[in-house]
Amino acid sequence: MIKLSLEIEEDYDFDLFGICCHLKDYRLCWELNQSCKFDLKKGEDLELSVKEEVQTYSFYEFDDKENLLHYFLINNRSGYGYLIPEEKNCDYLLIVKGNLNGREKEMLFSKINQVKQILAVYPLHVNRLKSKKNLIF
Repeated sequence: MIKLSLEIEEDYDFDLFGICCHLKDYRLCWELNQSCKFDLKKGEDLELSVKEEVQTYSFYEFDDKENLLHYFLINNRSGYGYLIPEEKNCDYLLIVKGNLNGREKEMLFSKINQVKQILAVYPLHVNRLKSKKNLIF
């Protein structure tokens, strides 16, 4: 009898940005929609089971069909902890799936920084995060 095993490699082919901001999630979503010309809409909360507890994180998404990009805005904090614990200074995570070139990233940074209530936005290197599996949904 031959035993076969299947190894699934997770796909972390996306850009990830940390956003420091004291706004509520719905208000940040509105500000980003205005500044970046997004159409982020509330989706089902992201649920994560940790030590038999279910943690929920607010989740917004926008599918930019014209530019073949998909945006996700996720709260990094819940009542039980952090989605990415090694980034405790980060209030929100912005995931961009698709191909953003350097110029497009700079333009996105510029538009996000136009939101006065955002304290900081910075790129995160997914492969350096210990809890990167939490970003697969």
